[in-house]
Amino acid sequence: MPYLQEWIQWLEKERRLSPLTIPIYRRVLLQFFTFFGEHLGGDLTLKSLEQLKAQDFRAWLAYLTHTQNYSKSSIIRALAVIRSFYLFLDRRSYAHNPIVKTIRSPKKPASVPRALSQEEAKELVSHADSLESTAWVGKRSIALFSLLYGCGLRISEALNLNQKDLPTPGHMLLVQGKGNKQRFVPLLPLVYDRIQDYLNISPFGKEGALPIFVGLQGKRLNVSVAEKEVRQLRRSMGLPESVTPHALRHSFATHLLEAKGDLRTIQELLGHSSLSTTQKYTKVNRQHLQEVYKSAHPRSTLS
Repeated sequence: MPYLQEWIQWLEKERRLSPLTIPIYRRVLLQFFTFFGEHLGGDLTLKSLEQLKAQDFRAWLAYLTHTQNYSKSSIIRALAVIRSFYLFLDRRSYAHNPIVKTIRSPKKPASVPRALSQEEAKELVSHADSLESTAWVGKRSIALFSLLYGCGLRISEALNLNQKDLPTPGHMLLVQGKGNKQRFVPLLPLVYDRIQDYLNISPFGKEGALPIFVGLQGKRLNVSVAEKEVRQLRRSMGLPESVTPHALRHSFATHLLEAKGDLRTIQELLGHSSLSTTQKYTKVNRQHLQEVYKSAHPRSTLS
């Protein structure tokens, strides 16, 4: 099994995947190798990994669908695992096969509300670098999407941040919102670490006056670039067309509400001027929203 253990260590130390997730990844890869061992009539080598063609990958997906009875979600995850393995091989200069990036996984039907599930949001963020061959650009994507989902920022708010705006760990991030309104949001340690991981290898270095998120020329990253990255990523993962950078902010709010978060607090975190905007924005089911509202509104217990 070429570089299996080294890949697992890479998942643990560089991708920082959960200890519960890694056995799933390992099992998918072992199944992948078993299938192609039979499909090609011999053990897979680095050379044969490089030579796999689109029809080979499609044969594997057909096997998962019709023989293993994988659901669409399971197939999407399996393909993401294999892309991760090929990304590792590419970054270590062990093997290169661009075909794997072109294989499209099954699409899930568009759903309402447009917020991602918690699993989908985490998968999107953790695989944000899966289509990037340049390490620092991949880490930039992970850092940016982590900030959008972890702090509920608008894409424009995130891209307008400069390095000097980053607080020290444990402090609040000051965000300049719509109409130049300012608000403080907690910067999760994981989000802070991912931003630092990206800045540490950025070719443009660390300097307070520089934007946090920059493009290939070192200038402030354009919104359209971030939107394109999400568009390519959602298609490769089979997510609905409604998944955009703004959907990560939407998911942040929805998941806080689902966890019975206080509406007023969520309103402040999002920078909404009125509570009604927060209610419409999240679009959770009516019964759940009523439960949260009753627990949050000071008059809810009055007759």
